[in-house]
Amino acid sequence: MKISKAVLVCFSPTGGTRNAGRLAAARLGVPVEEVDVTANCPERSFASDELAVFAFPVYGGRIPAPMIGNLQKLKADGTPAVMLASFGNRAVDDAYLEMSDTAEKLGFVTVAGAEFVEPHSVDKSYGAGRPDYKDIEIMDEFIQKLKEKLEAADRPEHFELPGNRPYREYNGIPIKPKYKAKKCVSCGACFSHCPTGAIDKSKPEEFDSEKCISCMGCVSVCQKGARYIPLLMRFTGKMFLKKACSERQEPKYYI
Repeated sequence: MKISKAVLVCFSPTGGTRNAGRLAAARLGVPVEEVDVTANCPERSFASDELAVFAFPVYGGRIPAPMIGNLQKLKADGTPAVMLASFGNRAVDDAYLEMSDTAEKLGFVTVAGAEFVEPHSVDKSYGAGRPDYKDIEIMDEFIQKLKEKLEAADRPEHFELPGNRPYREYNGIPIKPKYKAKKCVSCGACFSHCPTGAIDKSKPEEFDSEKCISCMGCVSVCQKGARYIPLLMRFTGKMFLKKACSERQEPKYYI
């Protein structure tokens, strides 16, 4: 089948997942459109000759819960889809399968999946400098095989990605951003970027820690340092992740 366009559908609070998705989509050799589903999602219907590239970060082996709700505005009718997972040098676990199941309920057909390491959102020393040149070589190999697979098919066929049902439990991590009122200029960036509505628009000091998924999006977009992680909390997070994230993990793909 001939692909007319690639549509990059990404959930990327800190930008790393978006960067990996752009690297992959740009290599397909077709026009690329981006649909950001981090804090919201526009309604969109997909054509059967488009290719959806779902780029998502892995949180504790799962896809971010807000992403599932935002994706409900997307509709497809047999549109081929690639699941592109980015993770902070730990593991993907059941996120592939969960993402595939979610997309297929909306009318997409999973044809392949790939995973790439990016700096961890909580502590960027884990996965620092990734994707690197070795990762890019594997990405190029994956994209070439994906193009060959699509060109050889009249219609996409479902490809089962690894994972388990029921999906593994994930209850988040106890690292939540703090707020410095003296540094806040009420620009609204953190509110607009928050995928869960944990920050009150009219009262930025109001923060719902129960809603927060520790994505660190508000910290990444705050130019004044009003949203931040205290030093002691950063150290605790680093120690918490050390065992699982210290050893280099290599990217994989399934096609």
